[in-house]
Amino acid sequence: MASFADICAVLGRHYSAASARTIGRMAVRRVGAHEHAVGQLRDMRPLLRELKRGMDLFSTSPSARRLCISQLEELLTGGGSVTPQLPAHFQVKIIDESHIVEARTRARAMAQELGFSRTEQVKVATIVSELARNIYHYAGTGVIAVQRLEEPQRGISIEASDEGPGIADVESILAGSYRSRTGLGLGLIGCRNLTDELTIDTAPGKGTRIKARMYR
Repeated sequence: MASFADICAVLGRHYSAASARTIGRMAVRRVGAHEHAVGQLRDMRPLLRELKRGMDLFSTSPSARRLCISQLEELLTGGGSVTPQLPAHFQVKIIDESHIVEARTRARAMAQELGFSRTEQVKVATIVSELARNIYHYAGTGVIAVQRLEEPQRGISIEASDEGPGIADVESILAGSYRSRTGLGLGLIGCRNLTDELTIDTAPGKGTRIKARMYR
């Protein structure tokens, strides 16, 4: 049966660790149970209902909330103690700042599932956040695509693509000799320093494709 730790693990994929514990504790208390005895509940539906109520108190994107609910439903109604696996890949269309948060949160959850350390999870989230923010600020719209890797090495692939104005002088930016007033250079240099692999395909007027990989 599902345990309190299992529930917090699912919530922690979409909320901060502190928020996940708070949501879980409030829900367990409201159904009159104890954290160590969650698995003994005969009917998980009231607990699921209270978890949904608690989730409304903390900020996340609508799509991340729906995914979290789906995973909780699978966990609590399936009777297993292993948390449901996240999709092997996902895409987030970047239109406003809420999509930056969604992409970052979901990428960190995938990194956690792949066994990355907490420090590495933060690096993954930072890379996604920087790339998504560049799309938002410079191209207006674009897509962040994240995929888990198994071969030739376990890890995570992040691709940012847009049809914006492109980057005029990538080499100068990565060399640190050029910086835009809004910080594009800093973001790209930071991503390069955090990743194991980084490739940039861009030209003025032809949009930008940035691929980053991190391995365990």
